[in-house]
Amino acid sequence: MINLQSNIAKIPSSIKNSGFPLTKIKPEVIEGIQKGIPLFDGERFVKLDDIAFITKNLETLNLFRGCTVGCTHCLKNAKPDKKRTILFEDLERFTDGFRSLSQRLGFDVLNGNKYLSIVDDSNPSDFPIEGLNSKHSVVDAMQLIYKKLNIPTLFVTSGWSKASKYAQENAEKLVKEIKSNPDSVKKVEISINPFLNIMENSRQALKNGEKDKSVFFRNIYTSRMANVISTFIDLFSEDKASIIYRHAANGDGVNEVETKKLYEEIYDKLRGIIGSRIEEFPSLSPENLTRFDKSHLIEPSGRARKYFSKEENMRLQSELAEEYLAWQELTPEEKKAELRDAAVKCVDINGRVYATKPASRVSFVNTPIEITTPTDIQLNYINSRETNPVFSDIELD
Repeated sequence: MINLQSNIAKIPSSIKNSGFPLTKIKPEVIEGIQKGIPLFDGERFVKLDDIAFITKNLETLNLFRGCTVGCTHCLKNAKPDKKRTILFEDLERFTDGFRSLSQRLGFDVLNGNKYLSIVDDSNPSDFPIEGLNSKHSVVDAMQLIYKKLNIPTLFVTSGWSKASKYAQENAEKLVKEIKSNPDSVKKVEISINPFLNIMENSRQALKNGEKDKSVFFRNIYTSRMANVISTFIDLFSEDKASIIYRHAANGDGVNEVETKKLYEEIYDKLRGIIGSRIEEFPSLSPENLTRFDKSHLIEPSGRARKYFSKEENMRLQSELAEEYLAWQELTPEEKKAELRDAAVKCVDINGRVYATKPASRVSFVNTPIEITTPTDIQLNYINSRETNPVFSDIELD
């Protein structure tokens, strides 16, 4: 320990205060400093080199897994998962672990990471986080992350049922948290798109000639989203809320024209909820929000491939094959270096670490097609049971 402290003292301030400082230090110089920290020293001993790997571009700390919304374009191919949440005590172990390591080293090992997303393929509005003795809200978790790690969190939602008292109360609790402590949350992002199961049911009903049923389902969705926006309305004026607006280039009911009509219905209902206040939020007006932009278009990934032609999907498969072959030509050291430097990291609800990198050989319209691969890094979570792997269009290894 004496040698470790001596080596730590020799680390220049320019490194300690830089982004991703652990990646700029030879791991053998401070190897062992993590001993006794349960997150890193338990059933598995997590080496400093692997800890440094996690800290560079750590993008997602999964609090939830699986989704029941069922968007038919989901790039993550999200499906329901019985093991739905992180164990709250594991969240405490994660935040305490990195905080303790930073305290021992005398600098923030997560410096350079601007925010943490709390979901990879889930909707965080629907249910509480499980604990050993009690359940906790998503807001409790977001508060804990900011308190222990000083990193704000990103909250992305496709809404919740108006009948869910739990989801509504938690959304209102989140608004209060952001108003009282705006630095604790990066932003609330609301996903509006024509791909939800509700809308799929609506289109199917319409095809079957059941116009009343179609109107019924569509009304559920537009009312749902108007309520969501109104719940977070005060955050828009503070740049703490925004809308993710997506549609397909072609396709009945999911194209630009149909999605614009859908949002106009939502906007009219929003006006009915908040009245003249709606004029205070020009970014929400249909003429501004639905004006065409490349960012509105979905990419042929995950379930979204169904909205693309056979030719486009064949082209994608060919390019993904090229990506795979190029990856196989790399040495293990080159693979790890590329994932460390070019990929964002995700820690799953069981402590498993994933890396996601853009597919450099796959063409795209606006958003790069991403490839996610599991690493051999496993943090010492109490709940380390297997869960559904994080989705990827191809498996690199």
